[in-house]
Amino acid sequence: MLARSPAPTVRATAGRGPTAATTQPPTTEDALPLWKRLAYVLQPPAELLLSPQGPLEWPAELFPFQRVGIQALYEREALLLADDMGLGKTIQAIGALRLLFHHRRNDSALVLARTSLLSQWRKEFHKWAPELRVSLVHGRADERAWLWNAEAHVFLTSYETLRSDFTQNPASPPRRREWGVVVLDEAQATKNRDTEVSRKCKQLLRQRAWALTGTPLENTVEELASVLEFVRPLHEGESPPALLPGPALLQRHQAVQVRRKKTDVLPDLPPKIVSSLSLPLRAAQRESYDRAEREGIIHLREKGKTIRIQHVLELITRLKQICNFCPSTKQSAKLDDVRNRLETLTAEGHRAIVFSQFTDDVYGCEALAQAFASYRPLVYTGELSIAERDKAIREFKENPDRQLLILSLRAGGQGLNLQEASYVFHFDRWWNPAVEHQAEDRSHRLGQTFPVNVYKYTSEGTIEERIEQVLRAKQLLFDELVDDVSIDLGSRLTQEDLFALFDLRPPPNRGATPSVKEPAPHYRAMSGEDFEQYLKQLLERKGWRTETTPRTRDAGMDLVARRTDEVGAEVTLYIQCKNLSSPCGVEVARELNGAMPRHHPGARGVVVCPSGFSGDAVSWAKERGILLWDRERLFELSR
Repeated sequence: MLARSPAPTVRATAGRGPTAATTQPPTTEDALPLWKRLAYVLQPPAELLLSPQGPLEWPAELFPFQRVGIQALYEREALLLADDMGLGKTIQAIGALRLLFHHRRNDSALVLARTSLLSQWRKEFHKWAPELRVSLVHGRADERAWLWNAEAHVFLTSYETLRSDFTQNPASPPRRREWGVVVLDEAQATKNRDTEVSRKCKQLLRQRAWALTGTPLENTVEELASVLEFVRPLHEGESPPALLPGPALLQRHQAVQVRRKKTDVLPDLPPKIVSSLSLPLRAAQRESYDRAEREGIIHLREKGKTIRIQHVLELITRLKQICNFCPSTKQSAKLDDVRNRLETLTAEGHRAIVFSQFTDDVYGCEALAQAFASYRPLVYTGELSIAERDKAIREFKENPDRQLLILSLRAGGQGLNLQEASYVFHFDRWWNPAVEHQAEDRSHRLGQTFPVNVYKYTSEGTIEERIEQVLRAKQLLFDELVDDVSIDLGSRLTQEDLFALFDLRPPPNRGATPSVKEPAPHYRAMSGEDFEQYLKQLLERKGWRTETTPRTRDAGMDLVARRTDEVGAEVTLYIQCKNLSSPCGVEVARELNGAMPRHHPGARGVVVCPSGFSGDAVSWAKERGILLWDRERLFELSR
């Protein structure tokens, strides 16, 4: 888990070369020309270190734009590297870290990435900076404790681990030092300034702050502002600043962003050909869709002033699912079109990836896997463990006979390298074009040798066509704000826009009631039933529809909470409440996991215990996607 090799070397294999701290005479086998040894001692400039003829050895020749990006990171205390997906932001960050350590301008680095991408980061460090010692901080709490204390140049961990290990105690591992560099990969993870992860990233003490993302803005200008709040040094005694939309944000954005497009820097990269296909629904589909929309609108109108945005989103989700498959006959115009194209392209030796926002076996990834069973497809969704996901990607990359990979958009749309596929299908459309672009650029990136054909499906005369107009407006906002670094606050998806999809008006705003801060609850004074009711009230205030399970047959679940998220997907929480005086053990998470319904899209298990959780419980729950809510999480819900 911990890659140990000497400090930065010059033209030497890991574990054998001279170090920056103590230079040993090279052996005859490893002897370097005198000019290279002198250049090393005299610390040559970054331009020479990045040159193929320079004293540092690189595993492959860097593109000119990558050398520019490495130098920009090396020279700047704060940088937002917003290159198009597939241009090697990871390599540029590792290259810059290598130069900083080589010149002894940095003594520690913290790299934060999504859990599914940690192994990829570690491989890239081994390839592009093999002399840097990397401590991968992951696993059980007791394992992480010694990994944080390892002798390493770089500490590599996930956002989830940071959230757990960054506590109110100033001596907690991420807080007890001022990092030389903090790198946020897929920095849009901090786009919501109100989340715990976003707040803790911005509180990290750091001399340099680098944010890597191809989509610094996904929906609103406030998201960009939140990301930029991280992109600055933070020293002891300082507080993270707040940025608001306006001239100051524009100036900050212009000062820190470096962004290059593929079309500008890689003219030889095969083109990406995007085709938007609008298909009429099959007869049974059309009948099911029209009936569902007609009945849904009647239901919305009947709600009158009690209508809420979640009711509209629920109907949108239902209609989008029918656009994928008819619920009664399984007919699908999209499926027929994809099948026809697959027959041709696979016969010609090409490979394909298919994205869907749904994962279930009726409307989503599992349904597609069943329909395309003759192709022996591989499936990649968030319901798989990390090991299972890694195995699916490895099999697709290494076995050319596996010609089809089906991915859920949220799990597979970021960080993966899938140059082996040259055809990409968006079976259903996401609210956010930036997320779609990220997904298709898993294939259209460095190393691709074929033109990449992207097919985006919409169903004629349906909610999908209306959503398409929303997508175009969002793309205009991204182009104007990120690519041209200019601010236009006029393009937004508002509540009025969503209700207008069904020719409805949102309920009048009667004015917000001033909030009153409640005193911190005394959990120990609550009975088990009192604690369940307290949590039920917290969730309902946050828009969840909750129900209490029958006490005689709850099967390890005390509450069930449902809500439609911002993209129209139904989310269900199965909650076990434990108001214990000591940390909750792993057996409770196991009990809940065994009781949860299987093959239920959008379902998550949650164990709630104000006293926290044992290390085994944390490790076991993370591996299986069980959420653990402690006192701090309850405090956030109450705000």
